Amino acid sequence: MEKLNKIYEKIHASYFAIIGVIIFMIGLIPAILVHPDFSFLSTFISNLGEPSSNDLWIYFNALWFITGILMIFFIFGFTQYLLEKGAYKLGTWLMCIFGVLSAVGILGLAIFNAEDAYKMHYISELLFFFTGILYLFGYAALERKISDFSKWQVIFNIIVAFFFILYLILLIVNRINEDVAVEPRTLAEWLFLFANLTWFVENGFFILKIK
Repeated sequence: MEKLNKIYEKIHASYFAIIGVIIFMIGLIPAILVHPDFSFLSTFISNLGEPSSNDLWIYFNALWFITGILMIFFIFGFTQYLLEKGAYKLGTWLMCIFGVLSAVGILGLAIFNAEDAYKMHYISELLFFFTGILYLFGYAALERKISDFSKWQVIFNIIVAFFFILYLILLIVNRINEDVAVEPRTLAEWLFLFANLTWFVENGFFILKIK
C-alpha cells in the first residue's frame, strides 16, 4: 500500500472511479452508434465487443479494459478511506478483495469476447457479478457503522446490488430456457451496468467531498 499511497498523494483515489467511468462511456457510445441493430432490449453489452457484430469491437474492449484497471486503483483507494474512518479492518480488506476480483472480471470480459472465447467470457461474467454483489452488501454493512456515511449512502449499495441480483436471476432463467426472459434479461443487464457506473461515480465524488 505504501507505493499506492504515494500515487494517491498525487492523484486522489476518487479520480480513478470518475475517469474510469468517463473512459468507459467514451468507448460505449461510439460502439452503440455503429452497431447495426442496437436495442436495449436485444443487444447485450458483450455484443458490442464481438468482431462479427461491431466494427469498433477492439476499441470498445480496449477502453473497457482500461476502465477495469482504473477501478482496481479506486477500490484500493476506497479501502484506504474506509480504514482511515475506522471501518472494521478485516471486513474492509475482505471487501477490497471482492472489489478487485470484480474488477478482474471486467478485465476478463474485455479480453475474452463472447464470440471467440465464450467460456472464459462467461466465467469472467460470473466473477464480476457474484463478487460485485458481495462487496456491495459488505460495504453497506461497513458504512452503516461509520458516521460520515448517511443512511442513503448505505441503502444505495443495496439498491445497486438489487440490479445485480435481478440480472443474475434472469440469467439463470434464460440459461434454463433460452426462449424465456430474453428481453428482460437484456434490459436488466443495461440497468445494472448504469447502476454500477453510478455507484463508482457517486462514491468517487463522496470521498472527494468528505476528504
